[in-house]
Formats: sequence, C-alpha cells, structure tokens
Amino acid sequence: ATWSGNSQKALRQMQELQHTYANSGLSVIAINVDRQEMNETVLTSIRQLVERQQITLPVLLDQGLRVFNDYGVIAVPSLVVLDSKRVIRRELSGYPLLGADELKRYLEATLENRPLAVPPAVAGYQPDKKAVRLWNMGRSSMKSERMAAQAEGWFKKAIAADPDFTLPYLSLGALYYRQQRLAEAQQQFETVLQRKPDNTLALGSLGQLLLDRGDLAGAEQRLKAALRADESYLPGYYLLGVVKGRQKEFEQALDWFRQAEARNPREYRVFVYRGQLFEGRGNLAAAAADYRKALELIVEQP
Repeated sequence: ATWSGNSQKALRQMQELQHTYANSGLSVIAINVDRQEMNETVLTSIRQLVERQQITLPVLLDQGLRVFNDYGVIAVPSLVVLDSKRVIRRELSGYPLLGADELKRYLEATLENRPLAVPPAVAGYQPDKKAVRLWNMGRSSMKSERMAAQAEGWFKKAIAADPDFTLPYLSLGALYYRQQRLAEAQQQFETVLQRKPDNTLALGSLGQLLLDRGDLAGAEQRLKAALRADESYLPGYYLLGVVKGRQKEFEQALDWFRQAEARNPREYRVFVYRGQLFEGRGNLAAAAADYRKALELIVEQP
C-alpha cells in the first residue's frame, strides 16, 4: 500500500531479487491494496510511488480486496512465496526485519539450488487436505447470510478431520463471537492457544472477547502477547487503546491509538474507538473529528 513505509522496503528488496534471479525461475508480482475501490487519486498515488521507487515489477490492483481476503492478510505488506505448482512455501506478514532477512535467504538458497541453514517451513506439520477443503466450505458459507447457519457444521467437520489444524477453531470462534455465544467462542480460542501459545489471531480474538466481557486485565495481557508474537497485528494497538481508556489511563490510550494510526491510517476502527474515548471525556470536538474521519473511510468501502 502507498501509505505503508514497510511496503516500500519490501518493493525495493523484491525488485533487487527479481533483477538478480529473473533467469532462475523467480517472478515477483506486486499487488496494491490501498482501497477496496480505486479512483483516480489512488491511481495517481500508486503511479507516483512506482516511478519514485523505479519499480519495474508488474503492479496489480486488488479491486474489492479479493486477493487480500482470499489469502487472509492481516498486515500490510505481506509476502507469499509459491512454487511452480502454486503451493505456498513461505509467507511473511508485516515485513519484520528478521523475517524479511530469513525470507531473502530462503529465496536465494532455493534459486541457487543450495541447502538452507534452516529447514523450510513446509518441512513441519501440513494440515489434512480434506480438513482444508471443509474449512474453506465453512468460510464460503459465512460470506452468505442465507448459508451462514451451515458454517458451524463445516468447521466442526474440519476439526474432526484434523484436530491439529487450528484455522477451523479460529473461524468457529469468530462465528460464535458474531453470534454472541461468548463462552463457546472463548473455548475455541483457548483450544488454539493450548496448541500454539503464540498464535496471534487467537490471542487477539481472545483479548477482544475479554474486553467485551469487562476483563480489562485479561484483555491487556492477551493483546500485548499478540503484539509480542507479531508487532504488525493492527487490532492489538487500537484495542489496547480501548483498554487503557477504560482503565482511565488517557495518555497511554492515546499513545496506542497513535501507533495504530501510524501503522494504518485507513483503518476506520481506530477513529471510531478514539472518538468514543474523546466523547466519554467530554471532548466533543475531537470526538466529532474522529467520527467524521471514520465515516469518510467507511463510505469509501463497497
């Protein structure tokens, strides 16, 4: 995205790798996710960035953010490495420094046909293919109000097919959360954490659930753990802003909201939650400004 500083770093590094390994089988495609719907202003910003960075990679526009959602992206930039059969071999969310270096080493070693210092990520556990198909059926069902009731069954079948596959638990927890079945949602998130204590989505989802239930200390603990696991996890920042606001720690709350806005100035929830904080403190002018900004961002979405 044009507003993401790390996106520019990722583009530069991928441009260099493409130049070095273009004849060794590497093809890099950049996908812009600035907005769900592109307009001329956005297109101009993208063109200016491409020219400024001297990017020669093909840059595709993700209209409607379909690719963004299909790959389950939670941070910008994200990188996905696919082999010739389109199997995902590596992925990187948020472009952290150590992760970016490791990904670069993996690509160089693979394209130069030399052994890696560490085994590739795919050497470990791989989910059962049937479980993946069942989970995808559940995800597709959740997109339709008419078929949403079937999603629970698909997710449970996926879990039965592969109890170690964590994504169905997360999706089932999200479904229960949406239905306000909070105790059942919490059970699903905790099941994931029993298997993977540093799972960012499970930590963040549980943190939001505990926040809704009024357990501020528990919410703070889980959200900070989510950020330790992945510093690019955006909801962790603005939800910690909510936590600190409810704990009457106003300056800390504002600091968390500032960090969230710096990471994604187009996330409307940052402005909604901060507006609520200002409104609760009687600063109606600041609250109105944040609500207005949130509305502008929402209107841009389909």
